[in-house]
Amino acid sequence: MNVRCCDYRYEWRMNGVSLDSQVSSTRNFLHVGKGSVRFTELRPLNEGFYQCLAMNDHGTAMSNVTFLRRAILATYTSTVVEEKQLLQGQPFVLKYKPTKSVPPPTFSWSITASRVSTSQTSVVTDKRVQIDEDGERSSVSV
Repeated sequence: MNVRCCDYRYEWRMNGVSLDSQVSSTRNFLHVGKGSVRFTELRPLNEGFYQCLAMNDHGTAMSNVTFLRRAILATYTSTVVEEKQLLQGQPFVLKYKPTKSVPPPTFSWSITASRVSTSQTSVVTDKRVQIDEDGERSSVSV
């Protein structure tokens, strides 16, 4: 009696199109076997929906569809520390130009006793303290 394992093959699809039909040098991926794919360097064109298909003489099994999204967070630039003295009740606005990031960043403001302090107090918004995030800059009005 002879028992033989079925011949099988794997196929990766991106956005419903077989990766085998795409030029791997422009997409930056390598098939590693056993159903794996490796990206040598992620690029914006690598973002998309991926699915693996495993096929043999008896049928096809499909993985769940996975969305691959590249994330970028640029280095924060150092800001100059300014000291301001205000009269109580005088309006004041702090502005910050956010760093480039994909997906867009979320912001939080906190108060510290000094620039090197590790103890922080979150800024609580109320009718006199407002936080505005318009996509270009984030500001807090006190």
